[in-house]
Amino acid sequence: MTTQQRRPGNPEAAAVSSAADSPMVRPIAAQTLLRHEVGRILARVDVDEPIRRRVVQEALNDALACTWRRTADRLLWALSREGDFRGQATAEQIAERDRKLAAQARAALAKATLLELGLLDEFEGEL
Repeated sequence: MTTQQRRPGNPEAAAVSSAADSPMVRPIAAQTLLRHEVGRILARVDVDEPIRRRVVQEALNDALACTWRRTADRLLWALSREGDFRGQATAEQIAERDRKLAAQARAALAKATLLELGLLDEFEGEL
């Protein structure tokens, strides 16, 4: 806590100090808030219609940067490594597959970055 925050004449510091000292106030993680919001949206979808529910789940997942980061991780994990069984694939075929996987991983990371920056939100009204 800084000296300015400890001064008795600083009402913002007093509010911050009392909130931080209170055992009842706990910071809420972004993931928790996100899960709550997703649960609230899914609760509005008719449970008896699994197709509609799945479409909503997929749309929500597609809008999350963490989904695209996990996709990029999986694609990078699938790159060939020394000692992998290659079957009848040639070195050129393996190299081409690795190039495609790396390009897809870069695209997934780019989408995650755009989602985190909020740049894809501007197009919602145009759909």
